Amino acid sequence: MKNAQLCIKLIEESEAKFLKIAENSLVGMFIYTEYFSYVNDAFVKMTGYSREELLQMHPWKLVETKSQEAFKNNVQRRLRGEMFTYVDNDSSLVKKDGKRVPVKVSTETIRYKDRYAGIGIIIDISDIVRKNKIINVLVQAFSQSDDIIFVTDKEGYIEYANQALLDLYGYEKDEVLGATPKLFYSGKNSKELYATLWSTILRGENYHHLLINKKKNGDFIHVDTKIIPVKIDQEEQISHFVVTARDMTQRVLDEEKFKKLATIDLLTQIPNRYQFHQYFDDFIARVERKGEHFSVLLFDIDHFKQINDNFGHYVGDRILKAFSALVMANIRTEDKFARWGGEEFILLLDNATEHEAMYIANKINKIVARTIFDELYCITVSIGVTEYRKGETKNRCINRADKALYTAKNLGRNCVVFA
Repeated sequence: MKNAQLCIKLIEESEAKFLKIAENSLVGMFIYTEYFSYVNDAFVKMTGYSREELLQMHPWKLVETKSQEAFKNNVQRRLRGEMFTYVDNDSSLVKKDGKRVPVKVSTETIRYKDRYAGIGIIIDISDIVRKNKIINVLVQAFSQSDDIIFVTDKEGYIEYANQALLDLYGYEKDEVLGATPKLFYSGKNSKELYATLWSTILRGENYHHLLINKKKNGDFIHVDTKIIPVKIDQEEQISHFVVTARDMTQRVLDEEKFKKLATIDLLTQIPNRYQFHQYFDDFIARVERKGEHFSVLLFDIDHFKQINDNFGHYVGDRILKAFSALVMANIRTEDKFARWGGEEFILLLDNATEHEAMYIANKINKIVARTIFDELYCITVSIGVTEYRKGETKNRCINRADKALYTAKNLGRNCVVFA
């Protein structure tokens, strides 16, 4: 509208001045009576017609058939001298080849060569319409996505959040918009993690990590999070961050469960043989690196088969669980106790020499002997002890403890033997 008024003013001041500006304009300009009286180069290129063809054409012939009658009525009103402004933001220009171009049109009534006429400008908004369609498609896709999606400005304030985010975290939209992702912080992620996150995305690089976040109700969730910096200006400055995330809580819990099943003895709930081998490897690595000591104790519950035969496996299982709990209560947290198999158990004593290992072994042997298990049963244990020798293999060390245990059994059981 302002451009049309400017054109009128220019015509009033100087037709030559108007023509000079119009011909150098990227915006389509035209003047019409019953036919086009003037069209600039930009308008000619936009329509696909030649200038000569346009000057012999009724203005309403450039719009869709369904709109021609209304357009023709507006033209006739202007030619009668009615002064009114017409702005159409949602129109289509029909080119010579039949293609339709989305345009924005603004027209006014003027006096031109001693008669009333119409003057207008027309802008091709194809790119805007196309981009808006893409944006609408993306917004619809985001809103219907099962993944969490939100967009922040460069300061981290949330400008868009999809329904999946609101459903997962339990917030209303007005609680999220304008907030920062600190709204979801759980305190379970380290400061170093967030420092790395921000330094990465501020460099314009994508960030991907599994984060522990918190819902509105206080529940913790594991979310596989990706953050993408968005640059939309010519100076390549970051303007927004797009965050996509997926709830991985159940998967993490399942993995932890499977890991526990793979490394924990189901009956006694202490580490199993597989986990013990990993502990042993860690101990060896520390000894080789720091020159420390550790010792191995191999246990066997004496005459355990008779317990199962005489009282049943149910009683045997209860004794195994109670024995495991008893040993765990009498060792340090840095020591590693595991079920070796059946009624055999194995213990790694961290940073313990031969003498310290023998002291612990005899102590446990005596505690077991004077304990009544399941309020009814008494048991004893035989224990083979050895100290790890730097440079030897794991199997060689365990075999030496096993030989010591075998000797303890041959000596009458309920005793401790060092190899």
